[in-house]
Amino acid sequence: MLSGRLLTPFRREFVVAAVAILLLLTPVWVSVVNLGEATYTYERAEVVVDEEDGITYAGDPQLDETPISTEIGCSVPEDTRTCAFERSLLSNATIPTDVYTNNPAAPFDVGINRYQYVAINGSVYDASYIGNQSVQRDDGLYRIDLALEPTTATDALRRVSVNVSTGSGDVHPVVVDAARQGTATADRAVEVPQTPLRLADGTYYRVFLAGQNEPTSLESLLGLGLSALGPIAGLYLCYRISRRVEIRYVGNHE
Repeated sequence: MLSGRLLTPFRREFVVAAVAILLLLTPVWVSVVNLGEATYTYERAEVVVDEEDGITYAGDPQLDETPISTEIGCSVPEDTRTCAFERSLLSNATIPTDVYTNNPAAPFDVGINRYQYVAINGSVYDASYIGNQSVQRDDGLYRIDLALEPTTATDALRRVSVNVSTGSGDVHPVVVDAARQGTATADRAVEVPQTPLRLADGTYYRVFLAGQNEPTSLESLLGLGLSALGPIAGLYLCYRISRRVEIRYVGNHE
């Protein structure tokens, strides 16, 4: 008797209408819960400054073949040609270029730089350009030479890292979570900075894609089926409700 009073015809139609709306929105909530889609797992590897090895990964990370930063030349793994050139530059002090300037004492930048620093034998150097005042052309211009200037590994690491201690709109939240918590998952691949992230406690982590889990055939079929059949069932319920609902206009009788 009580249930009959609670579930009046109007309330029944209201419940059916709510179910119809949920069914019509099936593709939306299937996408939200990522049903039948791949998931991506991101993890972190700590980056430290070691007295012997310079800037390196801590422990035994999975990134032994991944550069610590694209801003640091010759970081793991070694680019044979690049590192051979930089070692030659280090032993020869400078290497001439075909670029000239009228002010050899001023800071100079050729515009395109593959990296900002170079790591060689545990030491870090600033990949710089210097004006060679001993080489001057007839038109008075001085030659620009390539050089490596020593810098501290701590300063270099700080400058190439991305500070996420207070949040950064340029770094995807999933990547930030992985750096802070050790692991994070996403329902789609996200962009990861090719350089370490710096946290509030002063630690550095290189985030990387650790794995991609594909859905099972059953999960894929279920997600596809719900996305296709849910709206059809919702439309059917809406049709049934429309057959039982009569809209009548009652105006003023004159």
